[in-house]
Amino acid sequence: MLSKLQNIFLASIIVLAACSKENKGNVIAEAFGKKLYDTDLATLINENTTFEDSVFIAKEFIHMWLSQQVLLNQAESTLSLAEKDKTAALEQYKNDLLVYEVLNKLSLNELDTSFSEGELDEYYNDNLEEFELSQNIIKVNFFKIQEDSKDKDLLWSNFKENDESIYGKLIQLAKNGGNYYVDKSNWVNFDDILKEVPINTYNQEHYLNNNKYIQLNEGKFVYFIKIIDFKIRSTTSPFEMEKENIKNILLIKRQEELIKSIETKLVDEAYSDNKVKIY
Repeated sequence: MLSKLQNIFLASIIVLAACSKENKGNVIAEAFGKKLYDTDLATLINENTTFEDSVFIAKEFIHMWLSQQVLLNQAESTLSLAEKDKTAALEQYKNDLLVYEVLNKLSLNELDTSFSEGELDEYYNDNLEEFELSQNIIKVNFFKIQEDSKDKDLLWSNFKENDESIYGKLIQLAKNGGNYYVDKSNWVNFDDILKEVPINTYNQEHYLNNNKYIQLNEGKFVYFIKIIDFKIRSTTSPFEMEKENIKNILLIKRQEELIKSIETKLVDEAYSDNKVKIY
């Protein structure tokens, strides 16, 4: 827990950091002759950061900086000149980054991001074990309308008979302070629906297996719910829910193959043009 004094101190750091632009600013920490200035924190905190988060960020940054200086000082006295010389390692790291950047850029310029339905379906069926559901999902329609809505009982009777001609009327009523969701094709997480409708259950699987048309009352509202379809956790996730995920998987694989091809092509061209030689 930060003390009141710490809160005031760190808050002042944040304010000073936001104001100091043209000079080093005010020293807020020092270790072995090196100084940390409030301006060093400026980029860590923006106008959307809450006061509490700003205090936490400032405190953590100062702590990490001081710890780093202690260890760097220890390195100076413990490591040999050879061990401290990281020129070659830094150069190799830079080269690796440049190679990654150029291959990534060239591959993105050539990358075909389209996939046929057949390609997606083939990957799905060949890798079903990758698509296990971690939670229950459903297809659902629901309407939250005023409890005293006109013809409520008749609407409910028609709703249970799967008469979708009344959906327009229900949507109209739901817009009067209520809510609705109408979609027969998309799967949604059951947990997300539970945030919108007052279903109380300790066993989701049992509930889904034993309910299809549901009417619930809460306060001034009544809910009409139709569970169109459902799938239980630990079973296979449906193809339509995994299509975008499969596209991303195949896109990564395609880019990896393209990168190898581009690299091979560039190296071969360099040899052909006598730009590289082996002696």
